[in-house]
Amino acid sequence: MSKLVLRFIVLALSFSAIQALCQDAQAAIYSEIIPTSSGLLYNPATDIQESFQAPNGKTVKVLVKGPQGEGTYTRAIQPGETPDAYFPAVVAEAVAAGAHHIVIPNAVYAFQGPKLCTDLKSSTCNSPMRCNANQYWNCQPNWVIGQFPAGQVIEPNSVSDLDIDFSGSEFDFSAPIQGINILEAQRLRLRNLIIDWPHLPIASLGTIKPDPLNPGHNALVIDTKYPAMDRYQGGPVQIQAVDPWDDGVDPPGTFDPKANNDFETYFIFGAVQPTYVGKTSVGDQTFSCESCNFVNSPTDPTCSMGLGCANFDLFRPGTRVIVRHYTYNGQAISVNWSNDIDFENVQLRTSPGMGITVSLNGGYRGFRLANSKITRAPGRIISTASDAININMKADLILEGNNVGFQGDDSINIYSTAVPIVSVDGAQVSIAGACDPDPMDVPIAGDQLAFFDPNSVYMETARVVASTGSNCGTISLTLDRTIARLNTTDTLLNLTQQPMARYIVSNNTFHQCRCHGVVVNAPYGLIDHNLMFDTAAGSIALSGGAGSGPGATNLAITNNVMRTPGLWAQTLGAISLVAPTTTGTLVARPVFEKLQIANNVIENTPGPAMLITSSRYFDLGPSSIINSNQRQSSPATFGTLSTLDSILIYESSDGAVCGTEMAGKTTGPIGIDPTDRRVPVTPNCP
Repeated sequence: MSKLVLRFIVLALSFSAIQALCQDAQAAIYSEIIPTSSGLLYNPATDIQESFQAPNGKTVKVLVKGPQGEGTYTRAIQPGETPDAYFPAVVAEAVAAGAHHIVIPNAVYAFQGPKLCTDLKSSTCNSPMRCNANQYWNCQPNWVIGQFPAGQVIEPNSVSDLDIDFSGSEFDFSAPIQGINILEAQRLRLRNLIIDWPHLPIASLGTIKPDPLNPGHNALVIDTKYPAMDRYQGGPVQIQAVDPWDDGVDPPGTFDPKANNDFETYFIFGAVQPTYVGKTSVGDQTFSCESCNFVNSPTDPTCSMGLGCANFDLFRPGTRVIVRHYTYNGQAISVNWSNDIDFENVQLRTSPGMGITVSLNGGYRGFRLANSKITRAPGRIISTASDAININMKADLILEGNNVGFQGDDSINIYSTAVPIVSVDGAQVSIAGACDPDPMDVPIAGDQLAFFDPNSVYMETARVVASTGSNCGTISLTLDRTIARLNTTDTLLNLTQQPMARYIVSNNTFHQCRCHGVVVNAPYGLIDHNLMFDTAAGSIALSGGAGSGPGATNLAITNNVMRTPGLWAQTLGAISLVAPTTTGTLVARPVFEKLQIANNVIENTPGPAMLITSSRYFDLGPSSIINSNQRQSSPATFGTLSTLDSILIYESSDGAVCGTEMAGKTTGPIGIDPTDRRVPVTPNCP
């Protein structure tokens, strides 16, 4: 049988055969133990609830409850009163007055923020508890809504039932620290607000040049319009990340989608900072790498930047680059230990780190971001220095009608985090306590647990019969059954309390970023009617496998338009389902299960439209693929398949491809590896 026949098998299935395949797909997987509803009462007068049908046929209800109560409170900022004092005072006054609706007069509010120590050569300034630009975690946020929990938070209660209308006001922050921190709150809505760091040098542009001080190596010359001295760092700006840049489009340009981003370099993982030498023969603001570690160079690539080997030698001289100076310093908005937080019509122009993080350090359920913008301000290079939106909460997420672009990492990152296992003795399993205020981070009696092997392949589930131990020590769990072959290389996920589930990402635009549009490893989701273009990585990535946690299951990806993803997509596709093993190969067992990928349009991709690996129970189609596989050189291979195919299915089974419309001279065929089982390709979808 020829390779063409192997790769273009078309089976005419009868309707009864398709029914049998669908029935087989009802086999239980870990997500189906997770409730498809919060169980909370929906009040249409105050709450927002949306629903969708998961691939397993269940109706998933996503609920974000709104503020309850009446009464309006407002007052203007007083002469001499700083915004730092005004906003906590207004919230306290409204709560004392029993009001639930706060109206802030329209104005530009310039926060002073905490005082940062900038004399970084001083031992006092660098003491472990000092607030300085390199130890931003010791700095208080500009505004804290709520309070840091004094102990375990059984139910958030420090701030509740407030609707704050900022009337289009602008918050201007200065120091590279957190903007707004929401703690222990519930049913809180913030709307009509602009957030910016208008004078902070988040990033600059430069050119890679031959290093005049270190012949044979490269230096970085920053454009003269971007100051090389940083008042917050007390000297030359810190270089944290360097990436290829295209300043020939959309002035001042974008992350270069045509560049191979394997050349990006980070100087924040123990790497030595380049030396600022000022004016040299190659430019006025030169950073020499005479101080750098050159083990990681084109001639000796034996050390990664994660091990402290970073320099400029991976770039060709003449390459235009973006230099990010504040990559993970502080989020614009952080939400922790809170239920039902709703942002409406919020504009985030820039942030020295991530844009919005939800429950990065512990939290509950219910978050909505709607009709908002996370895009760069006029004249600025980027919006956020890393992820625009990063979500690791419990459940019930709605992201709709947002415009997200020009950020330094993924547009949306939605993920669940599994817990390592310390010891196993039959039905006795021990884990490390979370040692945080969130009691849901520790399994209790009655919780259902899912167990995963080191490659994040689902093993089995069990119920907790008893839980003993210290939250800041070791937790001993007694299960209702013994899990065969369970050991300390495996992990568990608390399906009753911990997974990020029940989410909707719809009607958003993700664009012109060093990013994917959506990265997800969480169950029970809908990604629908989004536009993604000029994303320097891919469009949608389902992460799983070793180090990534449980893969997405019961996920629908429908009615999206994906255009011109970056060069990363030459190998991994605009839509990528990739689960590596601990040894770097692809997992040969199902990690991604019960998926519907239908009615999407994928255009102008350097490689495949879709790469489907380590999957089971999936439907692909109908879909439109236009001008894919545009880069014909150096194709990667997956088994018998090549990335010159428009769709690759590898190490997968029990799926179907139907109704695929393909156009364009470079667009390749549909490739099914011969080892994959029960994956028919049909011209029409039943």
